[in-house]
Amino acid sequence: MKIRKNNKLSLVILLVGLLIVSLVALAPRFLVQKSQKIADNAKYTEVQQLADALANDPKYRDKESQAYKEARQRFCLLSARSVEQREKAVANIREFLSKPTVGVDFICSKFEGSDYTKPKIEYYNAALFGFTVDPKTNYIVEVRTEAWEGSRWGTNEDGSRWFDPQPEIDYAPRYTQAQAREVAEKFIADHKNILGIDLANMTLDPERVGTKPGNYFFGWRNAEGSVNITITSGGQIIVYSNELERQPSK
Repeated sequence: MKIRKNNKLSLVILLVGLLIVSLVALAPRFLVQKSQKIADNAKYTEVQQLADALANDPKYRDKESQAYKEARQRFCLLSARSVEQREKAVANIREFLSKPTVGVDFICSKFEGSDYTKPKIEYYNAALFGFTVDPKTNYIVEVRTEAWEGSRWGTNEDGSRWFDPQPEIDYAPRYTQAQAREVAEKFIADHKNILGIDLANMTLDPERVGTKPGNYFFGWRNAEGSVNITITSGGQIIVYSNELERQPSK
């Protein structure tokens, strides 16, 4: 009888010991999760406050003021996806440019309504081009020849125009319009992984085909919208827009 009582007591002590060990092991993880949740809530509150101030506070009415620029930069930083989540978007931009080591700068996100946890689109600059990315897929949906921020132009006192540095563009006369179309179609097919476009499901739109000195314009259309490209006579795609209907972020 005594032996049985000792066995029961040992079992209870063992179970209590295991429970204590488990609690001690889980405590750091619980504290980290709790701390992270508090930090996330604080960040989101600040994002909402910044968004409201930028939209309504007279202090930020002048969008060229240092106060506005600093507040907006803070908003863009806090509301952005994590660096790890944006890595694929950066890789896609580098692939588009065929420059695997080019610097890519995240600029800001645009949101639907006031939910600042789900960006609708993201803006980036690279090689003096401006890029728009769908964060849901990381597909590039727009490329333009001006950086989203930092690219400016104006008029000098003598009436001439000044421009900030522009992207390097190849206007060498290598391709006819027909050949340039083939180059553009091959580029889209070869880069489906970064553009998400299948021209097999689209038809060339004659109204979106044209030419200007050094540039050719092409557009393809289907029931969901259109895809448009400007390609130079040197075979460089300098403008791209995916105007296909996209599903809203979940």
